[in-house]
Amino acid sequence: MHISIIATDFDGTVSHGDQLAPEAGRALRRWREGGRIAVLVSGRSFEFLRQLQEAVQAFDLIVAENGAVVYNPHTDEMRLPFGVVPDALVARLSQSGIPLWRGIAIAGTRLPHDDAVWVASRELGLPVHVETNRNEVMLLPPGASKGAGLLHLLQNEGLSARNLVAFGDAENDCSLMQAAEVKVAVANAVECLQVMADHVTPEPGPAGVAGFVDRYLLNGKPFDFAIRGAHHISLDAAGEVSLNAYDLVDREILIAGGSGCGKSWLACRLADGLMGGGYQLLGVDPVGDLSGLSRHGSCLSLGREEVPAISLVLQLLTDTNLSLALDLSLMPTTEEKVLYTTGLLRRVLETRRRLGKPHWILIDEAQDLLGGPDNPARLPLLRGFESFGVCMVTWQPSRLDQALLELMHGFVLTQHRLPSEVDCVGRLLAGRGVDIEGLPERLGQLGEGQALAWGLTPATDAGLTPVQLAPGQRVFAGMHRMHRYLEGKVTPSRRFYFHGQQAGSLPAGNLDELIDRVRTLDPAVIIFHLQRGDFAHWIRDVLHDKTLARWIDRLQAVELTGEALRVALLDTLEQRQRVLERLI
Repeated sequence: MHISIIATDFDGTVSHGDQLAPEAGRALRRWREGGRIAVLVSGRSFEFLRQLQEAVQAFDLIVAENGAVVYNPHTDEMRLPFGVVPDALVARLSQSGIPLWRGIAIAGTRLPHDDAVWVASRELGLPVHVETNRNEVMLLPPGASKGAGLLHLLQNEGLSARNLVAFGDAENDCSLMQAAEVKVAVANAVECLQVMADHVTPEPGPAGVAGFVDRYLLNGKPFDFAIRGAHHISLDAAGEVSLNAYDLVDREILIAGGSGCGKSWLACRLADGLMGGGYQLLGVDPVGDLSGLSRHGSCLSLGREEVPAISLVLQLLTDTNLSLALDLSLMPTTEEKVLYTTGLLRRVLETRRRLGKPHWILIDEAQDLLGGPDNPARLPLLRGFESFGVCMVTWQPSRLDQALLELMHGFVLTQHRLPSEVDCVGRLLAGRGVDIEGLPERLGQLGEGQALAWGLTPATDAGLTPVQLAPGQRVFAGMHRMHRYLEGKVTPSRRFYFHGQQAGSLPAGNLDELIDRVRTLDPAVIIFHLQRGDFAHWIRDVLHDKTLARWIDRLQAVELTGEALRVALLDTLEQRQRVLERLI
């Protein structure tokens, strides 16, 4: 569960008169013992709330005077983000005999004096925001509300409202509820608040708050109510597969499929949907396939010119709500990328335990960054597992640690024909009670934009769900060169010449010709060039297609021979050809 911040109203919610109710105080202190955060949000004066916190020591942050004053008790820093109610307006009301109380930034009276406030404001030409709360009438600086003040404070502290559960009981708690990820009204709340809440506690006031904290937040019981305001992500073209972002961000997802079958594009689609819902993501990308994420206004791409220091990454994640896409392709070796990822994940998970963000970690080419029995990068995930919210994208799930694979909640599978990888995924699904009859055939027959999904929501079926993915933009580097090498020919000196000058095997001058030659090539010649890396070198250095070269390199890690190797090589080449033909 990514909820790590409680924000609660005071009067009628956690109070007995002017005191913090004992049962609410105990629940809040237990909550904070785990390093989590409690925020007091009230219309009461700043001085009253500051003294209350000194006495009870139950809160980390305070939003006072209905959002007009924000305060950090640990640093003793107070802010007035919206200014103060004009003194001239308060003086006019006092001269008119209106009973008033005054805080640092706001003033207040009681019904029925709200009309007098509006009249004086118009006569003096002084803007003021008037808010009623039961019989209270509060005069606020424009823009001030509990929700606005809380959001300002969270941003200043490097926290996210997507980690927030809010408790309230009165009309002036509506903006507080609107700011929160999870909205909870106590049983004695006014009707309008109960209507907008995700959950209404069975007990009133402090007993309701304490019961919710104990039952759901401290004991880890899954919510048995819907988060109605959650952002939704449409995964398929027909809009029939709609994912609740609140649920998805707490789930561990494995996206697996063959090279060029849309795995990274699919991962970016999920990530884009989560960012659209206000969640912070960290994408770790060893080859540059996640660069498209930077098209989203809340995502910053790093590493294209220089791989950033881990301290800079942590500072950006901590001090802002920006999502980050880290491109590690400039690192010369896989070993360097693994070591960087190890240190990064260790520090990021420490930050997440403290702040509750980033909400989701997307790891592309996971077999390279996390794969292998002695890979240190997998250890932070295994040791610090607390439903950490991660998506692993891989063409070779069999290389990943079995303990890590067992932590996955959901799966999205694109076309895959390598028996070892299909078997690996099949065992994982079967262990979760999924019907995998005919899985090799179903995966092998998937076409472009098609996938099988399971476990993306808490309520899952026994079988895999076919998904026709919605179309979306895909970005490829070096497209200005692709047309030439798909259909044109390179000069004779740069063509691909096959070993032994096999009869009928003319040299290949472009991708189309390479595919044509491989269809009839002796399997021994294919093995010869593949083991030497000739195909990948020619595609990378002559056709300038680094993506296809990387896919070809992967075939060297797969134990295939004879006709099975030819089929795998042709599948890889033809998949790239289909993608390029559609784009050019």
